[in-house]
Amino acid sequence: MKDSWKPVNHNQLVNLLAHQHQQLDESQQNLWDAIRLPYPELWQQHPWGDEGCGFWVIAVAGRSCIYFNDISGGFSCGTFQRWGKIDTYKASDATLLGALHTLFTREEAQETA
Repeated sequence: MKDSWKPVNHNQLVNLLAHQHQQLDESQQNLWDAIRLPYPELWQQHPWGDEGCGFWVIAVAGRSCIYFNDISGGFSCGTFQRWGKIDTYKASDATLLGALHTLFTREEAQETA
């Protein structure tokens, strides 16, 4: 019998973020502090986020966001046009540091285009 998937809850996410935050060096923590949301917010993402009522968004920079993808078990970067709705989906098992790197690589590429 296949294990049933359960979405991550707020407390589990806060604990995971606390652990991941400890892995960042000082400059990475400063970057994180500049873009993180004060509290994780549950945003909609159709169709992938429907079953779990969305994904927890933890940071925003421009029209990009970092969210915890509890389907793939990692942090993902997405885009949005309207606050509260992730437009793009990516399966990722990245750490917080990996997602920060992806986000800012993307932002730098958009700025130079």
